[in-house]
Amino acid sequence: MKLKSVFTFVFLSPVFFLYSQENEDAYIKKDFLVIQSTKSYKTAMTTAKLASASVGIDLRLRGLTENKISGLSFSKEDCKKEDVEYPAYYARGRWDDGVYMSIEYSNAYSEFTKGYYIVIAASGSKDDAEIKNAFKKIKLRYRDAYIKSSKVYMGCMH
Repeated sequence: MKLKSVFTFVFLSPVFFLYSQENEDAYIKKDFLVIQSTKSYKTAMTTAKLASASVGIDLRLRGLTENKISGLSFSKEDCKKEDVEYPAYYARGRWDDGVYMSIEYSNAYSEFTKGYYIVIAASGSKDDAEIKNAFKKIKLRYRDAYIKSSKVYMGCMH
């Protein structure tokens, strides 16, 4: 029985290593300018609208609304058009970096505490001039704003 365990370990370890390497390659580090984290979608929406108006940064909700199962989701119609199962939520940072206000769900980000709606004013690289300028602008009104990094899944979503 001991030999079988050694055999299994020796021959399957490379498979698990390759799988974990492939899986890790599906993520990329992004930086997020966070204005607020809250358990309340309504509070996040109020903050996002006020922040957008007060600092002159466009509000783009990306077609997402609150969903009791997944935190946020695209509409049933959009999911059907894209041939994905409803509810569906893709974290900001996959292909949509830049300076704009959005509400995201923290469960989609590995380095964020789970169960929060987060108001994000910018995403991309904190070294990008556009992100640096947005951070300065936001900090004038939202002193608790901060930049936080997280990995974003870039792999296949089917």
